[in-house]
Amino acid sequence: MPAVSFLKAIAAEDGHAGYSDPLLEQKFLVRTVNAIMRSPFWNNTAIVILYDDSDGWYDHQMSPIVNSSAAKSSSPANSDELNGDGICGHGTPAADASGTPIQGRCAYGPRQPLLVISPFAKRNYVDHTLTDQTSVLRFIEDNWQTGRIGGSSFDELAGSLLNMFNFGGDRGPADGHAGVRLFLDETTGQAR
Repeated sequence: MPAVSFLKAIAAEDGHAGYSDPLLEQKFLVRTVNAIMRSPFWNNTAIVILYDDSDGWYDHQMSPIVNSSAAKSSSPANSDELNGDGICGHGTPAADASGTPIQGRCAYGPRQPLLVISPFAKRNYVDHTLTDQTSVLRFIEDNWQTGRIGGSSFDELAGSLLNMFNFGGDRGPADGHAGVRLFLDETTGQAR
């Protein structure tokens, strides 16, 4: 296997509201995680499960403003509009490597789950670090020392995933396996 792989389920299994079936999403996730846990790669693997936008307005907590910006567009979907027409926040926007302000990326949307399944994951742990989808990119960049993408990519602002991991000390039972393996039933989601 390559050092980094991205897996995306087919539409019916991807968990997206409107066209996906949550039970099919569960089957995809369980089938994939079980297969990786059974493989010889498991002892050196981290699986990160994250989601796209929710298509919903269920979150009671407003996301923090991570980048004040003032992007105004003829399309409201591309405009900042938190504080007024074309205004989001009261600070100075972050700048890319060339010093150009990054506009149109004010705050995150509703919170989404981000799960880490790994022999290196902290057990029974909920991390409260502010992360987003680009936090995965930042983890890859930091782990393999590739440097930041740049060009206004949010990996420079992304929160770290490192607090979710335990890369040292005791990570598992004395049977030689790095971490406990838990296989789930694809249909019920229950432990087998």
